[in-house]
Amino acid sequence: MNDNLKSILSVLALVALGALGTWCWYDLMELRWESRYYRSEAAMKDRMLAATLLLRRNGQVVNGVGSLGELVLPKVAGGTMILSGASGTALPGQAQEILDWVRRGNTLIAEPRSLSTAEEAALAALEPASEEEDEEEAEDEAKPASAPASASAQDKDGSKANEDDEDEDEDDEDEDEEPTPPTRAVRSPFTAVAEGDPLTDRFGARGRRDAKACKCRTRPADEDKDKPEAIAAARRERDKTVSHLVLPGKTHALELDGSSRELVSLPKAVAPLWSDDDGGAVRVYREGKGQVVLLATDYFDNYSLDERDHAELLLALAELAPGRHVTIVRNLNVLPWYKALWRNYSLFLVSLAVGVALMFWAAVRRFGPIVPAPKAERRSLIEHIDASGAWLWKADGGRQLLLEAARDDTLALIRRRAPALFRMPENQLWATLARDCALPEADVSEALQQDAASHVTRFTRQIRTLQELRNHYER
Repeated sequence: MNDNLKSILSVLALVALGALGTWCWYDLMELRWESRYYRSEAAMKDRMLAATLLLRRNGQVVNGVGSLGELVLPKVAGGTMILSGASGTALPGQAQEILDWVRRGNTLIAEPRSLSTAEEAALAALEPASEEEDEEEAEDEAKPASAPASASAQDKDGSKANEDDEDEDEDDEDEDEEPTPPTRAVRSPFTAVAEGDPLTDRFGARGRRDAKACKCRTRPADEDKDKPEAIAAARRERDKTVSHLVLPGKTHALELDGSSRELVSLPKAVAPLWSDDDGGAVRVYREGKGQVVLLATDYFDNYSLDERDHAELLLALAELAPGRHVTIVRNLNVLPWYKALWRNYSLFLVSLAVGVALMFWAAVRRFGPIVPAPKAERRSLIEHIDASGAWLWKADGGRQLLLEAARDDTLALIRRRAPALFRMPENQLWATLARDCALPEADVSEALQQDAASHVTRFTRQIRTLQELRNHYER
């Protein structure tokens, strides 16, 4: 090998080594931004946080309420109300209050409850042909004429076999189930009141799962998902579930995610003022001076607001009402037990608390430590006298016995000290005793002549008068 060839190979080796080093540097050593899904604590606590921030940034005054049960409508300002996740949970009284609030010129955004089993069966009976059958017919018509005869024969054989299987299944079901008149199957579900939705019954709208949209969402295999054909097919399938909505006064259409739910109409449903292209995503109804907006699903929570044109739809619906206030009800119609108890029985609870406070005050009128009970051997004679007097006061004739004992003792003392007084008549004797002792004559007469008084004050006055007579003549 000559020197020129060695030099060329050395240069090529150095170039390859430099290229490999450069590639390793930029691939392994370069810092790159990597997106990661993150949910803040505030977003986990408030599912309508993104909608709240968007509305406030747009100049709206947003007030949040935890549940429909906490909503006090007389205090709600005029504007827009969003019932998020509260479909079909409003009580009749609450629904009437909300609709009265809407009739004053406000906007309500809510979701109707889902179809019941009876309503879904009745709607299926009213439809002439299902959507799946229409799709199968369209696919059969779209088959090219140049298809091989063997393939068409196989399709015919397969379709015949499927039809035979379906016929056998239908026959088995017909044998198990009893035939019912079609009129009963259609009318009976809509006469039930227990399954109603007071907010949306007047419009005849319900929500249900969109089988066509769910069918379109087929996931490719993992090894084919990154291929351009698979990406284009997935984009076409997603486009099938898009609903287009042209707002009044606008020219461009908003794209809304069809998701897996759609709005359906019950018999004798009210026609909306305006809606999306097929009426399956958004419907707007007139209610008095205001409007009621029904959505197939919650487009405005933290998970759906950033998809397609949901944020623009929220801002447009918030502009329907003249007021700039937006009230967001975040959760279902559930109140904590203590809030429900206070809301419904506040007067009773206040009365109960006042009564308990008065009973507590009566029980603790005397403060300080409790005096220990004295020992039995240290009890004095005065305690026995007090106990005897208390018993005689309650016993029959006991008061008279006490008064006569004090009266006899007082008269005996006066007779010993001033015997000349007892030669006088009784009336003159009472007057003399009252004058000498500076006491009212009526009190002296009552103490020395009348029976024992039944009232405590009068009885005490009789005993006190006798004691003062005794004290006067003991000097």
